[in-house]
Amino acid sequence: MPEPAIQIEADEAIARSRTEAEAHGNVIIQRDTTEVRSEWAQYDSATDHLKAGDAVRMTRDGDVLTGNNLDYYLGPRRGTLDNPDYHVAQGVARADAVKLLFDGPDRYKMRSARFTTCPADRDDWYLRASTLSLDYANNVGMAYNGWIQFYGVPILYSPWLNFPLSGNRQTGFLAPSIAFDNRNGIDIQTPFYWNIAPNYDATFYPRYLTDRGTMLGAEFRYLQPSYNGQIRAERISDHKEEEDRYSISFLHRQQITPRLSMSAQVEKVSDDDYFNDFGDQVAVASQTNLPRELAFNYAGDGWSGLARWQRFQTLQSESDPVDIPYARLPQLYYSSSPHWIKGAQISLTGEYTDFSHPTKIDGQRMWVNPTITYPLLQTSYAFIKPKVGVHASYYMLNDNGNIEGDNISRVLPTFSLDSGLIFERDDTFKGWDYTQTLEPRAYYVYIPYKDQSNLPNFDSALTDFSLAQIFSENRYSGNDRINDANQITLALTTRFFEGDSGEERFNATIGQRFYFQDQRVTLDAYEKPADVQESDLLISFGGRLWRQFIANYSLQYNVNEGATARADAGLGWAPGEGRALNLRYVMNRNVSPIIEQIDISGQWPITRNWYGVARYNYSLKDHSSLEALAGLEYNAGCWALRLVAQRYVNDDSDTAEDEDKYTVTYFAMLELGGLVGLGSNPVATLRQSIPGYTDVVAPTSIK
Repeated sequence: MPEPAIQIEADEAIARSRTEAEAHGNVIIQRDTTEVRSEWAQYDSATDHLKAGDAVRMTRDGDVLTGNNLDYYLGPRRGTLDNPDYHVAQGVARADAVKLLFDGPDRYKMRSARFTTCPADRDDWYLRASTLSLDYANNVGMAYNGWIQFYGVPILYSPWLNFPLSGNRQTGFLAPSIAFDNRNGIDIQTPFYWNIAPNYDATFYPRYLTDRGTMLGAEFRYLQPSYNGQIRAERISDHKEEEDRYSISFLHRQQITPRLSMSAQVEKVSDDDYFNDFGDQVAVASQTNLPRELAFNYAGDGWSGLARWQRFQTLQSESDPVDIPYARLPQLYYSSSPHWIKGAQISLTGEYTDFSHPTKIDGQRMWVNPTITYPLLQTSYAFIKPKVGVHASYYMLNDNGNIEGDNISRVLPTFSLDSGLIFERDDTFKGWDYTQTLEPRAYYVYIPYKDQSNLPNFDSALTDFSLAQIFSENRYSGNDRINDANQITLALTTRFFEGDSGEERFNATIGQRFYFQDQRVTLDAYEKPADVQESDLLISFGGRLWRQFIANYSLQYNVNEGATARADAGLGWAPGEGRALNLRYVMNRNVSPIIEQIDISGQWPITRNWYGVARYNYSLKDHSSLEALAGLEYNAGCWALRLVAQRYVNDDSDTAEDEDKYTVTYFAMLELGGLVGLGSNPVATLRQSIPGYTDVVAPTSIK
């Protein structure tokens, strides 16, 4: 395709020959998306060669370049510009240099260059390099013999530094991370990212901890149309504990056929304290049972199946011992919803599992649970839904020490009747149009008593008593315990909706369960059945009461003892970005030890650019802090600074010294807009600790 025609405007233009032209005074040269303005210009159409000066302003695909002398070939887009100033199109980046080389479409190379994302009237920071290459075709920038200056002070030098010009991935060293905590000392990490292919990448992260030694780690990720996964491993020769320590994780997902999928997951660490020493607060709290499993899922027409082999590595602590869960070798599960009866909801579920445990009685369990629900009434204002089912179980137990194996069966019919009404009314309050609902609900359950004390407990536990749980048939999770029931749950809910938008602004519910017979089934043989005629009273209300002000309260009240069993009250106000205040009180006497805590957190602007962040989680029962966090964030537009300190409990035993009881971490992060971040980033910690937290540092677009 021929190049578009060139247009030349000037106060004076002279044709030197059939191919050469010269122009003087207010010269404007245009071709396609390129425009050059200068005091004089010379153009040779045979070679497509343009020379211009003395003051040149060149606009190319939106990029703006100014300089003294331009020597440029328009077709291949190659040439030079002396003393250039460069401003990126649709972004905030700019650069200046002694000389700029045009190296083809969307490629620039500058000598003795400076690069920054700060506005033209500010040089808060810049990257300085003997050679700076900006390749927008591949979205990569490279600086040779480069260093970063912050307010005139050099803070980072590298003989070779590359950085992304967009959000795309690229091979190279990532910004180093520097942190400090009381368990590991100074923690320095210098990750290297390898963009192997669009669907493969790897990250290597050598890490040095002054109190423990050098840790080597790597992560490999892969993505294909039918499968994906990641492998991660790290190892350290810990001279503080005088042992080798490691962590391995593997995750793979695959769609074998349109209906059949599989997943494999393996996680392992060298010791129980690995995440306490090397993980963050989230890892410490969540990593208790590390899975090792292989699973296959099949989705048929109206049915599904699961085959899974699963065991765990259980991490223990002296202050909080954990019950080791049973391994499932294997677990086979089936579920279907056949349409055998018009208008009925039929469910067929069943499972076979071989349970294995190192110390407890184990064996095989089979169960089936067919149910049918047939709505007698289903309208927008009322429903009546009876449900009947049968839960049949069969156990084949193994010999375990002095305990002889046995075969045991259990068959229990179940019946429930769920019913409710929905009333609505429209009204106005001080000019506010709203719709209020009133929703009474009654839920009856009958399950006959059957002694289950001779059955093992492979996977059952008492579920948390809540407004959701009181509308369920069984108060136990799993399938080893089915409670006896002759009970009814009564509840009343009201909701308020905005008349214009239909948004729910407030809701309140009160509910209680009443027993016509004493419940006799318990989780363990030594547990004594509760002798009560009614359950605890549950009350819950809350919503967005005013603008961005949210309030919630829930109460579990023991009517038999006349005492509060559990309470949870929270207030939250988030009037805008970077503004969030939270207050929460939690009390729970249903657990041991009893919990009673107060939690205060927030993010708020202090001045125009400064923001404060804080959280304080305090145990009223123990008279001690569980987590304390405080910090400052500064957003200067083209750079930002974050300073945060956090202390949290990782060992709540009475014998732990303060240096072992708490982990104290210091975060310091300097972000140079769109180019690099130096230090340890606290954003993930702030989001986890402060509800409503927003990152006040908007990502900077280089282009």
